[in-house]
Amino acid sequence: MGLRDDFLAKFARLKAEAEARQASMAAGREAKLLTDEEVARGHPKVKVESGFQGVTYGVRLGTWFGWFWLIFTSVHCVALFYGLSQGSLKMNGRMVTQPEWWHFALLALFYVPFFLVGFAFTLARYRLTLTDKLVTLRWRILPYLGWTSTLPTGDAVKVTLAFRGSKQNKQPVDAVVVASQGKEIHFGAFLPEDVKEHLAGLIRHYHGDSPSVDAREAAPFIANP
Repeated sequence: MGLRDDFLAKFARLKAEAEARQASMAAGREAKLLTDEEVARGHPKVKVESGFQGVTYGVRLGTWFGWFWLIFTSVHCVALFYGLSQGSLKMNGRMVTQPEWWHFALLALFYVPFFLVGFAFTLARYRLTLTDKLVTLRWRILPYLGWTSTLPTGDAVKVTLAFRGSKQNKQPVDAVVVASQGKEIHFGAFLPEDVKEHLAGLIRHYHGDSPSVDAREAAPFIANP
């Protein structure tokens, strides 16, 4: 019984430590509040477009993994297309000695998802648009291929760098997390750290030095006597 109790106690302690570590990673750290000078100086990898209603920041997602993946896929694709054109390639277990046009079409279709993965980590772009009432995030692999997220903003906007499930080299990496009115969006886990810090600081600067929670939640209202 003693060994069993020791094992259960150790298991409970390890579980509690893991849950506390996970909670700490999910909470993250507060974004740095940029000064006006830092905002005006900008970042070499972040493009700025000012509009009538707000401001838009653009950044490209370029990683070494993406470029390696893209180069390897290109070389592999060229080799197979050459082999098919020479009549020395098997398709569906059969040697294609006299390829037709649809053989090349099928081979090209096979490589589409692999090239999209490479584009996603090399040529994809984030466009972050900030207005007084809305944060709009657009991610595009190609001009019309990607997704868009929007977050309505209230009086308080919390900006943190926190873990949201992404890992790089088996290590957790932080994403930029924007939260307001009980909802959040997150992005940019695989961006360089300095770019993430800068974008998070830009969002916090735009929306002011907002408290972590609304004042209504932080303290109850007490009427004057």
